Amino acid sequence: MNLPARCVVIRDTKYHDPLEGEVDISPLDVLQMLGRAGRPGYDDVGYGWVVCDADEADKYRSLLREGKEIESTLAGDIETHLNAEVAMGTIQGLDDVMSWVETTFYYVRAQSKPDAYDFENLRERVRGTVESLVDSGFVETDDDLGVEATTLGRLASNYYLRLDTAERFRAVCERDRLSGDDVLEAVAAAGEFDSVSARQSETEAIDRALDGAGVETDLENGNRKVLAILHAATDGRTPSELRSDAWIIRQNALRLIAALREFAAAFAGPRAANLVRRMEARVEHGVPREAVGLTAVEGVGAGRAESLASAGFSSPATLVDAGAEQLTNADLSRSVAERVVDAAADLPRISVDWGQFPDSIPAGENEMCELTVRNAGGGAHVGVRVTVNGTEMTGSATYLGDSETVPAPVFGADADELRFVVEVTFPELPLAPVREDRTVQVL
Repeated sequence: MNLPARCVVIRDTKYHDPLEGEVDISPLDVLQMLGRAGRPGYDDVGYGWVVCDADEADKYRSLLREGKEIESTLAGDIETHLNAEVAMGTIQGLDDVMSWVETTFYYVRAQSKPDAYDFENLRERVRGTVESLVDSGFVETDDDLGVEATTLGRLASNYYLRLDTAERFRAVCERDRLSGDDVLEAVAAAGEFDSVSARQSETEAIDRALDGAGVETDLENGNRKVLAILHAATDGRTPSELRSDAWIIRQNALRLIAALREFAAAFAGPRAANLVRRMEARVEHGVPREAVGLTAVEGVGAGRAESLASAGFSSPATLVDAGAEQLTNADLSRSVAERVVDAAADLPRISVDWGQFPDSIPAGENEMCELTVRNAGGGAHVGVRVTVNGTEMTGSATYLGDSETVPAPVFGADADELRFVVEVTFPELPLAPVREDRTVQVL
């Protein structure tokens, strides 16, 4: 309730924030609350009390006497803001940079307090910031002094990421191999979680969650706590000691995982993006690996996905193949089972038509072959990859409607046999990759 009162008592000047730890109530909030003291039409005077530590008493007396002067904090994060303005197209050339700065509150305060804001060197600092963005790969320039955001810069802006987080995400995606543990650790290590604090009473629960997941990490304190919460979330078993902060941490983590998925798609390809998407679904729904694909079906949440997985269903395609009658054996009513089957039918159902693919080939001979990836369900963006004895032969990213023809030449190599594997991945859906293989004997 935000109603006037004869006496207002602010019993504490600090509060616990899951992301920031113990923080002070904003001075402006303190003044707003004290401004409720005194009821118009009833009181000639109002009384306000602030209960605080003795060493902070003078700070609050000064606040009441002098108020709070508002200062700009833009200088501390000007790289992020400049990158965002370039990504949005507000700044299209080097000449636009100072024009934009002059529209900000930061510039107004710098004019009012030139010494405090080092106004004399403002232009040089801004130029240095732009050069830093170019050197870091967020912005690129052309010969006409134009500036444009790179893929890295656009992704950082789109997902409101700290620039150091964006650089870390790109580095993770450029690794030779990426695992689910790598995904969660990259997110937990993000600068957005640097202010998270771990209480002494939470230490045992954090260790228990990480040990239970078989995770070893160099992360410490709050970032270690975030990692424990994310691993616990993937199985829906968050320790009771961590639940008070788990929800807000998980929500922020989901935003970062979604960003990492886009980074993976841009810098690593659809296979990595699919891995990140499946980890995102596990953190969001709290389901084990074998049930995560079922969460792609509309109307299937964590509990229903686990029930269906326990009954032997592993993907939306298996739900469609089974039909509503069999789904009733997984504790679904007939009407719910029918809705689930209809929803699952809207998702991709992949098969591979090998066509005239040979069973054998003479050594030294070549045969140009094609295979067809068919989809009996709804369309989706996919990555299609063909490997031979573990080496990638072709790879592409496309929107798969009904079918897609893929070249798969067969070469009579030195090996005794050639194992062809076709893999279809879904960068935007939490579906497990679909793989089919065929072995060709070399005669």
